[in-house]
Amino acid sequence: MKALLQAELLKVQSTRTTVGLLLATLAFVALTTVVSIPQAGDVTAPISFDDPGLLAGAVGSSFGVPQVVMLLLGAMVFTQEFRYGTVTSTYLGEPRRTRILVAKWLALIISSVAITIATVAVSLPVGTVLINSRGGDITIAALFWQMFAAGFVVMAAYGVIGVALGALLRNQIVAVIVVLVWMLVVEQIVIHAYPAIGRWMPGGAAYALMQQAPANGLDDKLLSVPSAGILLAAYLSMAVVLALRLTPKRDVL
Repeated sequence: MKALLQAELLKVQSTRTTVGLLLATLAFVALTTVVSIPQAGDVTAPISFDDPGLLAGAVGSSFGVPQVVMLLLGAMVFTQEFRYGTVTSTYLGEPRRTRILVAKWLALIISSVAITIATVAVSLPVGTVLINSRGGDITIAALFWQMFAAGFVVMAAYGVIGVALGALLRNQIVAVIVVLVWMLVVEQIVIHAYPAIGRWMPGGAAYALMQQAPANGLDDKLLSVPSAGILLAAYLSMAVVLALRLTPKRDVL
């Protein structure tokens, strides 16, 4: 398993696509952080400039694009085996396909830790400097640390779900389109326009788990943190079970 995990980590780290995605992600993290912080006295903003949870909300909001990237990376880690024709040699090297799945999941979980830390390393100083420059007070309280911890959980879950999605779809173009349309169009529309439905979506659970309801104008419209955690765990379990059941039985071609 150690050799499999090292091989999967190398696949994740060594492709130009991964590097490009990460650089673009960090740029979007900084931009999202800036956009999420209102001007002092702006009464139309979802969260007040004087709110003690402003910094936590801004940093939490910056996880939007990284979540998409984690799902994409997870899907691409599996679908690239079919796109580049390496799946046959991978399965010959390790005939037990469930071990390959587990190795890919572990690789994405490890990668999610690095991306989560990088996200906060960019968003926290950007948010701090911007709030200070506008005359605000910086508050790093329990809410911030709860959001930070939830960020690791959400990012790891999205990576694992992404691998499962890639294992089920296998076509890289289809997987990428499904991820982008679902997360950037379907979920964004439903969660904000129909929160009674959107709260039960994976994205709604992630918002609630990271306590992003105030920053998105969704106060009291999302699930509680414990309920959101259970819901996200249910989605995660369903994806894992489907991948484990179907992957060993499917033909390579």
